[in-house]
Amino acid sequence: MRNDSIERAINDAALTITDYILQKIEQIKRQKDLDTKRFINQEIKNQQRDFPFLSTEEQAEVEYDSYYRLIKEHSPELFEITGDPIETFPFDKNQGVFQIFEDKNQFFGVYKQKTKEAHKITPVFSSKKDVLQKTVGTFRFEKFRKYSFFLTEDGKAFSLDENKHLRLNLSKPFKILTTYENIEQARIALVKEELKKNPKLLKESLYRTLEENHIPCDLLGKTVILQNISKDDKGIQLSLEENQKERIVQLSDIAEKWIEKIRDNPGMNIVFDEIIMDSRSIAEGFLAFYEQGLNKEMQVQQHNFEVIVTEEGSYIGKLSSNGIMKQISPYFSEKEAHKQLENLAHHIQLEKHKERQVEKEWELSIEVIELSEKA
Repeated sequence: MRNDSIERAINDAALTITDYILQKIEQIKRQKDLDTKRFINQEIKNQQRDFPFLSTEEQAEVEYDSYYRLIKEHSPELFEITGDPIETFPFDKNQGVFQIFEDKNQFFGVYKQKTKEAHKITPVFSSKKDVLQKTVGTFRFEKFRKYSFFLTEDGKAFSLDENKHLRLNLSKPFKILTTYENIEQARIALVKEELKKNPKLLKESLYRTLEENHIPCDLLGKTVILQNISKDDKGIQLSLEENQKERIVQLSDIAEKWIEKIRDNPGMNIVFDEIIMDSRSIAEGFLAFYEQGLNKEMQVQQHNFEVIVTEEGSYIGKLSSNGIMKQISPYFSEKEAHKQLENLAHHIQLEKHKERQVEKEWELSIEVIELSEKA
């Protein structure tokens, strides 16, 4: 009995010591994470102080580079990634992606930026849905033209674009930076960005849209002085001055940031294009032009059909001028949806070729009839 008591006492002591050691390891790990994050935050403050001339985008990259070097040295376990990527979300303009990995029925989030090694940015969860819900606050999403949008319960949408808090893994809860009233507005904003990259098409679409909305075209490209702004049931009335002449412009709507800016800074100088391009009616005009102009001239999209990826699956859709996406196929896997889009494009090309052949035959038959009549 005495030996049994001693053995139990030794076992109990060993368990207590083991538990104590494990607690200490966990405490050291937490302190290590805390110290790392404190150090990163301090580095960020120092960079902001020492390099105030850097743009927001450049500052974000400097911050990420600092974070990357630190975790590479002090947290190498974040780079030990096993399993396979099951979902990829385009992340930002620097060609970064947020990926969800699965390893033996465990799921976790990873960030990968071009030229850098991927690293973990989330704990381990039991499902893909949980990774999204616990990390970005929602599991509903849409991937549209290589961009990722997430949908909230109240119908709003947001993107991960340029969100340093996620890739730095510094903020909890996740901070949403770029928001839209709905997914339609998000799509419209993206189309506007696409058009801005082509000066010729941008100018054409602006003129077309201003004419449709009865807005003076002669102000395009000019710097104006914004004096006052008022809002009522009819829309937005903008009082401005151009070349010492007072002008009144009526818009159906405008971004809230401009209403606040003009009210706080009467007499501010601004290029007219910049403010009107934040009007939703202008954005819808962009989309209308996109369908009729961009596709005809550049053939950027295949007959205006494209693959849309959601949490339910992937489908082929067609974008309308108000940002609504019409689903024209059942759900597929993402890979299969792209294959079906290629098949659809090929089918349309064949049909167009047949139509051209019929037109030529018809024209030829007309010529034969005319020649026989002359004879």
